Amino acid sequence: MGKLVAVEGATLLQDDPLVVCTITETGTPSATCKAEGNGILKDGYQVSVSSITVPSAGATIPDPGPYVVGFITSATKVKADGTLVLLVNDKTANINATPQIPGSPNTPYPVTFAIEITVAGQTKVKGV
Repeated sequence: MGKLVAVEGATLLQDDPLVVCTITETGTPSATCKAEGNGILKDGYQVSVSSITVPSAGATIPDPGPYVVGFITSATKVKADGTLVLLVNDKTANINATPQIPGSPNTPYPVTFAIEITVAGQTKVKGV
């Protein structure tokens, strides 16, 4: 049983719920392969992550980033434009950021997290 294929408009969230950040999609979805009218996302699709904080830990001075990371697919068979597609729950490589806790001096607060596709953006096309 496959997972839903991710498309333009998919929901991308940090996999650590304590981390707050800005995620900007910088990759280009397929212009020719679509599901429910939206371009399919492929292995290596990139996002830029910036303004990283961990307010619950007091780390409110952001690590400005940006960190540009690509998604790593779990698909083994389904391709779009000759490249394996991205599926729900696929993640980027880890991001190692260091927001800071205000003080004199500020205290670094290192965090490691990834960006995950949590909702595919379509409900019909599955892949493996």
